[in-house]
Amino acid sequence: MRSSPPLSEPPAIAAIGAWLPPGREDAAGAVAAGRLDTETAERLGYDRLAVSDEHAGPEMAVLAAGKALAEAGWSGADLDLVVHSWIYHQGHDFWSPPHYVASQVGAHDALAVGVQQTSNGCVAALEVALSRLAADPGVRRCLVTTGDRFAGPAFDRWFGDIDVAYGDAGTALLLDRSGGPYRLLSVASVCVPRYEVLYRGDDPFSPAPRTPRDRVDARRTKMVFRAGGGWLQFVGTLRNAVQRAVREALADADLTLDDPRVRYLYMPRIGTGAITQFYGPAAADIGLRHAEIVVAGRDTGHLGAGDPAANLADLDAGQLLAPGEVALLLSAGNGYTWSCVAVRRD
Repeated sequence: MRSSPPLSEPPAIAAIGAWLPPGREDAAGAVAAGRLDTETAERLGYDRLAVSDEHAGPEMAVLAAGKALAEAGWSGADLDLVVHSWIYHQGHDFWSPPHYVASQVGAHDALAVGVQQTSNGCVAALEVALSRLAADPGVRRCLVTTGDRFAGPAFDRWFGDIDVAYGDAGTALLLDRSGGPYRLLSVASVCVPRYEVLYRGDDPFSPAPRTPRDRVDARRTKMVFRAGGGWLQFVGTLRNAVQRAVREALADADLTLDDPRVRYLYMPRIGTGAITQFYGPAAADIGLRHAEIVVAGRDTGHLGAGDPAANLADLDAGQLLAPGEVALLLSAGNGYTWSCVAVRRD
C-alpha cells in the first residue's frame, strides 16, 4: 500500500477541465459493421465512444488545460509543475508530450514531467504532483493532464481488449496550495506487479513497436493468462485491492465507512460486465453506508489515463456535492495498480 505524502493541509483543486471530441462511434453501428458481435457489445455496455478525427492526445490535453486555466483565472506562467500522463501513441515518436503541453499552455518556466502508468496514469500523476508539493515549498501551483487517442488501424477501440472499449479525450486538474472549490484529501494505491503478464502474455520482447503484430491485441494476451489458470486468483486480488485502496483513502482523509459526508464512489469507465462481475461486488462489500456507486462513461468509453479526472469533471458540472461532502474516485491500471482518490467540496 502506498499513500500520498503528508502536507500541512490538503491541496486545493482550483479547477477541472475535460475536453471530449464531438465525434462518436455507437455500439449499434459497430455491430452492424461487423466490428463487434452482439454478445460482446452487451457485456461492454457502452452506447457510444468518443472519437477524435482531428486532435492527438496531447492536443486534447492542452484544450482541457485551457478550460481549467480559464476557469481558475490563471495563466500558464502561474504554473510551477506540469505532469502529463497517457497510455497510447501521442502523435510523434521519440518525443516528450509533457513538454509540449507545458509549452502550449505557456508554462515556460515550469518543470514538465511525464507519467506513463497505463489507465492509472492520472492518479500516478497526481501522486507525483503531491510529492513535489510536499517536498518543495517553491512549488505552489500544478497542472496535471491526460490525453489519449485510440486511432486505427493499429488500435481497435472496440475489440482490442476484453471488458473495455476506448474513447478519446483530454483532461486537466489544477492543484493549488491555497484556495479552490475542492480539496484533494488523500490518494491511496495498491500495486500488484506480478499481474503485468496480463498485457504481455507469452510474447517475446520485440525490438520496436508492433514488430511482431501490426495492431495492439490485449484480448490475446489476456486469454493466454486465463489459459494458464491464474484468473480466479487475479479476481480475488482485484477485489481485495479495491477494498484496501478505498479503506486506506478514507483513513488518510480521517473519514469512516459510515460517515454521511461520503456521498459517491465513482467506478473507472470500464465495461459494464467487469463492473457487475468484479468491481461492483468489491465496492458493495466495503461497507460504505451512504455512498452511491456511480458508473459513468457509457457515452464516452474508457478514456485511457483520464477516467478519474473526467469523472470529477462530471461531478463538478452537475454540482453533485454540497460543501463538506466527499466523493471517492476509483482508478485501475494494468500492471496492476488500483487507486482511490478522496475529494471534498469546500
